[in-house]
Amino acid sequence: MRVVLITIAPRLAERLVLLLRSIGHEPVALLTARNPRRPEHFADVTNVPKGVDVVVPHSRARIAPLLRTFAPDVALCSGFGWRIPPDALDVPRYGIVNGHPSLLPRWRGPNPFGWTFRADDPELGFTFHVMDADFDTGPILAQGSVPLSDDDSAQNTVELLSPLVEQLLPAALDRLEARDRGDPQAAGGTYASLFEDDYAEIDWTRPAREVHNQVRSWFIPSVSGLFGAHTTLDGERVRVTKTQLVDGAGAADAAPGTILERDGETALVQCGDGPLRVVATEPAEPAA
Repeated sequence: MRVVLITIAPRLAERLVLLLRSIGHEPVALLTARNPRRPEHFADVTNVPKGVDVVVPHSRARIAPLLRTFAPDVALCSGFGWRIPPDALDVPRYGIVNGHPSLLPRWRGPNPFGWTFRADDPELGFTFHVMDADFDTGPILAQGSVPLSDDDSAQNTVELLSPLVEQLLPAALDRLEARDRGDPQAAGGTYASLFEDDYAEIDWTRPAREVHNQVRSWFIPSVSGLFGAHTTLDGERVRVTKTQLVDGAGAADAAPGTILERDGETALVQCGDGPLRVVATEPAEPAA
């Protein structure tokens, strides 16, 4: 099948081009846009493999005309910040397939990675589904998951999911070629919204596991652009980028937020129910 990719994630585009070619399909174009949260990604489209044209619509209204240029059998969308308009959904012969990193209908919306870790889910899901007019609600073509460990975070999700995507995508495209539109999603579902700004500040009175999940759940900024778990340690404002759960009860008389011990660059900090090891920090960005 002739395939147009739709994404603002350049590394994902590169991997999908290679995967599609390996299973006998023809990726003909990448339709992309500037990533509003990571503008530097835009320049990286120059690394897309040869033979794939790169097109950049200046508005949603231009998506359908650009798709028609390539006469695609199917479009494959994942990590694209715009809602695809109805006229564009109708352009590919088999429709547009969306790859969403959750076990739909759980964690529909823009922040599935973040909420997977915030909710302490034991697994990380991925779903290929036929795209319809709403976000992440179309029928499911293929779905699976990988287990999560306490050391995983939103920052290593792409690597965790790559083998699963390689397994699921051929099955999803095979169903489409057989004119199988997939299975309706189960009733209910949950929505993965952008984090509220308050979630960017660590509350050390909370249990250590909740703080650990807060630190490792950041993949995209909050509603007003804050990113990461912030706190004050040794009188300095820092963003905590990595923590590690530890055994032990800590110090019974230590107030939450107290540094119990230091070991090189790491610090053991008292939480509401025990200690948590702060493994890595970086200077916090100054308030606007």
